Formats: sequence, C-alpha cells, structure tokens
Amino acid sequence: MTEGVAISSPQPATTPAVVLASTPAGGVRVLALNRPSKRNALSQELIDVFVGHLRAASADDSVRVIIVTGSSSFFCAGADIKEISALGAEEARQRRYLEDLCTGMRGVHKPLIAAVEGMALGGGFELALMGRDPRTTAISFSLHTAVASGSRRSQSACCPVQGAMKMILLGAPIPAAEALDAGLVAALFDDGQVLDNVLAVAQRLASSSRIALSLAKESICRADDLGRDDDFERSLYYYSFGTRDKAEGVAAFLGKRSPEWPN
Repeated sequence: MTEGVAISSPQPATTPAVVLASTPAGGVRVLALNRPSKRNALSQELIDVFVGHLRAASADDSVRVIIVTGSSSFFCAGADIKEISALGAEEARQRRYLEDLCTGMRGVHKPLIAAVEGMALGGGFELALMGRDPRTTAISFSLHTAVASGSRRSQSACCPVQGAMKMILLGAPIPAAEALDAGLVAALFDDGQVLDNVLAVAQRLASSSRIALSLAKESICRADDLGRDDDFERSLYYYSFGTRDKAEGVAAFLGKRSPEWPN
C-alpha cells in the first residue's frame, strides 16, 4: 500500500464519508469518525461503515496496525440520541444495536490503538475501550480529554472494582489523568499531538512480525477469560517455533541485520 494514500469510502460520492480511512504510513490504517456536526455520534450508518472498514483492514495483509480516532475536537459523543429514542427493546435486539460494533472490535487480531482527542462519552468511551474487551488495545488520550460511562464489563475488566463502581454508578466525566491512574489509558500526550505520537508507536508495531503480534495479543486477551491457563500460553509458544517468522527473526539476530518478515 502506498504511504499517504487515502482509502476510498464505500459510500456515494455525493455524501460526506462518515468514516475517513487512510494509510499515512506503511502497515498503518487510520479510521477517523467523521460526523463533526453530530460530535461523531454513533449512528447506525456510521457503525455499519466503520465495521466495514474494520473488516477490510483486518483482511488486508499489508495492514498490521489499526488506529481509531475522531476527525474533530470531539472523539465521540456516544450513541446517536435521535436514533435510539425511536428504538424499543425488541427493535434494538433485532437491529443488534452496537452489538455488531463490539463484535467487530473483538474479532480483530491485529493491534488496535485508540487516539482520543476531546470528549469520549458513553458509547464513544466504549469505542475507545474497543468494544467489550479493553485488553485488545492501547488507548492514548490528550491531557485535557474527559471520558464518561461506557460498558460495565469494559470498565470492570480493566480497572479495580472499586474504581469501576465509582465511575459506573456516578456516571460523571473524569479527566484523562484520572483515567490513566485507573488503568483505562495507556499514555497521555499534549493536546493536538495524540495522533502523531500514536502513529510513531504504530509504525514501531508495524515493523514487527505480524504472527508474533497476533499470538501475543491472543494470549493476553484469553488470559483473564481462562484464568491462569499455562497450557494455552504454552501452546502458542510452541506454535511460534514452527513459523517462518521465528526462523527469520533468529536469522536476522544472528546476522546482525533487520528482519524481513515473510508474513
């Protein structure tokens, strides 16, 4: 994939793309929410388009890392209130409201990084936590970001129960520094510098073995679900011995050169 080339959106050219996809560096795909007039609220259209781009990036072997961000001063205001106000319980279940988004996130085996500038509220915070499994990503916030709400399982899975209880029951916005202390955030950067810093991290990840990244992520994500599953971790460890990436990594180390990953 040529660096700096924008990926066309699967939407009619006459309407603004609700998700902007681009490849600013080799192996790195950026998906930016683009409903600035609605503070990037999660409409069904945006969710469908976003999941489509997510699946395309997941299936593209040239993409090794995916970054999710906003295209305005707001990361995401959460669910589109006008849309959900018209949904009853049965219709919400039939439409799988937000479920496809969460399922799509959990199905990605590549590193995901949320680059958050501005507010991340409700479902927007959930998006930053990458659906219902926050262990699948690193989240980078600007210093003045505020977050609020999100799913109960997401918060309780990535911070102590006392902190999760406080955030969930009070539902009040918290500053990025407090989110960092609670374990919800991986790094903080100055306002306006989040995406640049995240891109630098993504490029480092993109230079790594795709198989090694996928196996490491799978091991981490399964750890809490299975408890201390040494057999599973050991099976991944031994599986890696049979990969071409392992052979190339060893050869590069012994040859004192940079590896050229075959996958």
